[in-house]
Amino acid sequence: MSKTLFSAVMMTALAGTILAQPVVNDGGILNAASYTSSRLPGGAIAQGSIFVVFGSKMGPAALAQAGFPLPSTLAGTSVKVTSGGQTLDCPLIYTVAGQLAAILPSATPVGNATLTVSFGGATSAARSFKVVASAFGTFAVNSAGSGPGVVQNYESASSVPVNSPLRSAKAGQTLILYGTGLGALPAGSADNAGAAAVAINQSQVEVYVGASKAAVSYAGRAPGFAGLDQINLIVPGNLSGCAVPVLIKTGTVISNATTIAISANGGVCSDPLGLSSAQLTTISNGGTIKIGSIALTRLSYEMNYSGLAASFSLDTGSADFQEFNAQTIGSSSSLNVGGTPSIGTCSVYAGTASSQFPVDPVQPRGLDAGTAISVNGPKGTKSLAKTPNVVGSYGATFATAISIKDLPPGIPGIGEAPYLDPGNYTFSNGAGGADVKGFNANYTLPQPLNWTNKSNINNVNRAAGQTVTWTGGDPAGFVMIYGYSASDLTEKAITGTFVCVEQTSKGSFTVPSAVLLYLPATPAGSSDTPPAMLGVGGISNPGSFTASGIDTGVIAATSIVGKTVTYQ
Repeated sequence: MSKTLFSAVMMTALAGTILAQPVVNDGGILNAASYTSSRLPGGAIAQGSIFVVFGSKMGPAALAQAGFPLPSTLAGTSVKVTSGGQTLDCPLIYTVAGQLAAILPSATPVGNATLTVSFGGATSAARSFKVVASAFGTFAVNSAGSGPGVVQNYESASSVPVNSPLRSAKAGQTLILYGTGLGALPAGSADNAGAAAVAINQSQVEVYVGASKAAVSYAGRAPGFAGLDQINLIVPGNLSGCAVPVLIKTGTVISNATTIAISANGGVCSDPLGLSSAQLTTISNGGTIKIGSIALTRLSYEMNYSGLAASFSLDTGSADFQEFNAQTIGSSSSLNVGGTPSIGTCSVYAGTASSQFPVDPVQPRGLDAGTAISVNGPKGTKSLAKTPNVVGSYGATFATAISIKDLPPGIPGIGEAPYLDPGNYTFSNGAGGADVKGFNANYTLPQPLNWTNKSNINNVNRAAGQTVTWTGGDPAGFVMIYGYSASDLTEKAITGTFVCVEQTSKGSFTVPSAVLLYLPATPAGSSDTPPAMLGVGGISNPGSFTASGIDTGVIAATSIVGKTVTYQ
């Protein structure tokens, strides 16, 4: 064989080996319930927990699932973890080419670790991740770590229905919440077999329902399962709503936020910023509800940039026309106007610099309301245009402006004059569309509220609660407290966001430490390009409108004032 032909054959063989090698994605090792980024504290993998791996060529083309006892090799796939000088085999739950699920052995040493996946005689390059004693993630109905949690209402030994807006819990009732990441099994226990009920780090577990701490009667392995944990909690009093967030704190690590529904007597819930109990009852009886919502939003942001004090303002509008059924209601994280949580509560979200909020995998059916929605206010007429490739969604940026203080005379700010000033606004979709016919609606935008302790808040201690105070605003409306922080200053930054909602009449609200700890600490040396903010603003009392093709129409407005802060 000539050298040239031999070289060609060897290169071909090498290429085939490379192409067949399993690949574990960068950042592809995640808690199986929360999917929290590994760059956030809650994204580490706990001893004894279920984790997922995303990549390619890691298993067969068709899904292979294991039974008990879970094997260390399944359909040719195996996973090894190396930590603290030890290499351990991980019991496998399922495997397919692009994804697998396994259990991290309880005996895995805590600290920095690496993982490899083998399939078809080839082994992936090692990927790094962090092993911790506990980092809980809550399973969600939408299998994406957001929206309604996988939580059961304990009604009796023979009746434990899944909590949902159509079958809510009530104060004093026991709920069973499912997730993974409480920690290791006792020494000598098998991770690959169905476990008996055994408490796991129960003394370290804190459960927050809304802003209230709930009593915990059990936190440990779910009987009969491997790696699956359950937490039995008691619903605190004085809470209600269809989207009440639940956070689990283990040590200083905060879980993803999922929601539960709570009402005074159980059954169908209601929420001032969401669907009424009558509408939810219609869905519970097998029907659907068609909703139109229009939202006006102003964000005013004060910041420092390269030693200069600057302000940024953004006025936007959006409209959505959707049909909800029992499936979309049961998994949606956007039941309320703007996706806000229930009154008196906070929710948290993990994302990236380009995508801060989760997207529900199960979307309600969009309704065509025409080519555009016109908006006419004190500053003239604007238009909400169709969102490309999304039926029933409309939006527009009305005005953007940047002004910098202490500039030399004659240098103006950049942008347009604000549009969303208080006053009367009218909305119209002309002749309408295939689903929603023509309508004309009116709404009065109230005066904004005044954030009274804004100047006193510059550094936020995440381990302590942060109180904000206000005056004015719509007396029948609500207040939104918004916080945002990024892990770094790049486009790939991991972000944490929280949103709290309270009644305007309350005058103050304290953001709990369990919420603040979810945000990344502000990176050092970032004062020139602020990656963190805190904002307080009003949500007006929603108005209503009617149109042929929808059961109800809602109009609401939000005006938020934000400022640069440091999350410590």
